Amino acid sequence: MAEEYSDEELEQILERVHEWGKEWSESKYFQDLNDEQKEEAEFVVGSFGEYMYSYHGLTPEEWDEETLEECCLDTLARKISAEEAYYSAMAPVLSSYFTFLAETGRLRQGARLARKVRAISGKIVAHGTDPRYWGMAKSFVMGARAAGVDPTNEKEMQAYMVRYNRELLSRPASERLPPGLPLLGPPPPPEPLLPARVTKIGRNEPCPCGSGKKYKKCCGR
Repeated sequence: MAEEYSDEELEQILERVHEWGKEWSESKYFQDLNDEQKEEAEFVVGSFGEYMYSYHGLTPEEWDEETLEECCLDTLARKISAEEAYYSAMAPVLSSYFTFLAETGRLRQGARLARKVRAISGKIVAHGTDPRYWGMAKSFVMGARAAGVDPTNEKEMQAYMVRYNRELLSRPASERLPPGLPLLGPPPPPEPLLPARVTKIGRNEPCPCGSGKKYKKCCGR
């Protein structure tokens, strides 16, 4: 486990994960995936590598089954504001990626990781698409999407925030937590969300909706 988080080390990890991914994309393992899984593959592998380090402190050589399960069922489900296609693709994509890395000698524990992610495939989809497992930010973004709001549109998001705060403050105290989050002890006072600053978004920049994808492959389509 990394002793201390480092932006420099994260960049090195992401570069290595990406380079491995490019070779994997030309292998038979990648070709066995269906079109939807291939479409999600870069985002799945990149977000897994990033969150395993950023939230769990592990470099690729340190990835293990227990932390993989925690990351897939808790961290990614709670943080990544993605549709079901992302979570449905996660197990087959990661299994294929891990198997390739094991077969090419890059990840000695790759076969074990592949077996583990296949074993929890159903739970990954269930947790990622169930509001009970979402964090506050994801709940807000997914709620905006469900209401037909474009997360990249400043006026629409500000209007939605006003409606969200008004609805939140009108609830009984016991119901003021975001949907899906369990009530633990006395409920905290409501924390109205502040309007976000929205700037012009480049098509190759991260999408502001929180999905983790490039804008051109998400809300900018």
